This record gives sequence, C-alpha cells and structure tokens, in this order.
Amino acid sequence: MSPLDTIHITTTTREKRDRYLTPAELKTVLRERSGYVCRKVSPNHEGLYDETKFILRGTFFDMDLDIVFTVESDHIVVLTQMSQHADSLRGQFYEQVGTTAADAVTAVPN
Repeated sequence: MSPLDTIHITTTTREKRDRYLTPAELKTVLRERSGYVCRKVSPNHEGLYDETKFILRGTFFDMDLDIVFTVESDHIVVLTQMSQHADSLRGQFYEQVGTTAADAVTAVPN
C-alpha cells in the first residue's frame, strides 16, 4: 500500500477550494500529474527542515500552483495550496526530488 492511496486534505487547504483546486482535483494532481517536486534543505544545517515535507509546483487544471504536502508512512497530508509566490524553488535551499508525488514518497528516509 502506498501513501498515495490515502490523501488527507487539511481544513486550510479545503478553505482555498474556491480560489484554487477542490479536494478531488488535488488528489488527481498528486496521483496522476507531474511538475517540479522539491523540499527545503539547508546546506549548513543538516536536519533543519522536515525531510517529509514537499512542494509540488506546476500548472494544474489551468492554474499555476504550489501544493505543499507531507508524506507519512501510510498516507499523504496536503497542508496548503497557493499561487506560485516564490520566484524560484531551485537553488541551494531547495532539493529537487523528482517530478511526481510518487517521487516524494520514494525520497522519504526510512
């Protein structure tokens, strides 16, 4: 069983469904769509950022979005969705882990 089989949507994320994606659309994106998946890192401070928290950036259902989610052992939690507010998620403070939420699942340390 993959964490992608069960996706929880937080209240914060649900409240933004009028501006962005519905819970059903978010689940579709995480299970079937691709974009740029990364997590925050600190080159000088190992363990500073949560290794299970990721950002999926892309254009989904005609919207440019960042979807922030965590990968738990048996499910995924979508923490929030927002317009792409940072100019770039590339560079020394972001580590690209792949292009899909499945890549994020694989990138979580055991």
